[in-house]
Amino acid sequence: MKINNLKISVMKRSILLLVANMFIVTMFSQLVISNGEDIGTGWWPAGSAGAVDTWDNPLKDDVNGTNKAMTVWINNGDADYTGGGMGGLSIDVSPYNTISVMVFKQIAGTVRLELQNGTNNFFVTANYNSPGAWQNLKFTIPAGVGTIATLLVAPHFENYVTNPIPDGEAHRMWWDQVVVYNDTTTGISNVFDSKKQNIVKTEIYSLNGVLIDQLGANEEIPYTRLSKGIFLVKQTDNNGNTSVSKVSVVF
Repeated sequence: MKINNLKISVMKRSILLLVANMFIVTMFSQLVISNGEDIGTGWWPAGSAGAVDTWDNPLKDDVNGTNKAMTVWINNGDADYTGGGMGGLSIDVSPYNTISVMVFKQIAGTVRLELQNGTNNFFVTANYNSPGAWQNLKFTIPAGVGTIATLLVAPHFENYVTNPIPDGEAHRMWWDQVVVYNDTTTGISNVFDSKKQNIVKTEIYSLNGVLIDQLGANEEIPYTRLSKGIFLVKQTDNNGNTSVSKVSVVF
């Protein structure tokens, strides 16, 4: 009788955990690279830029209500990668998959990031399509980056001959809130459906970084062995990509 009761209790707990966790997997911690206020304000000019400055936010709105932002003036004869750069970084991106950058300009156009790890350069682009307003752009971190040593932002990566910038303040481009984080909005189920993700390793940590359990390829996460609390689950797929999610056990 005790064994049967135990089995029923474990089954009930397991089902409740799986259902509950589908709603409480959240974005892992983020790392702010630059915010225009007191973090990462030492941008240097890239391309043909004369200077990169930190000025008052040109438009406080629901997307970006901060006081300061980075700005650069781009002329039609400038190199297409004109913008700003920041070196001396040592950002291990293995826990993350996304970099977001807020951009403000008067015209639509491509925004490009260049990520350098000391050996190779990686390029990612996103489309800004909200002229006259801040837009939070997301860039997927390419596989193989490892550690970012240098980051460059080209806020208007266009051919200025075939796509010239109109006269006036349209030449001034802004960016702000450069943040690296783990975006789970497009893959929130990866913690629960490891076989479809070709997971080769799963590591479960406490919030203070202590390794609690390590699983092999395609092993299911042993929720029934975890005590009540919050845990960090780091998974690595067969391409070397990693994702980290926060999981709460509430029963």
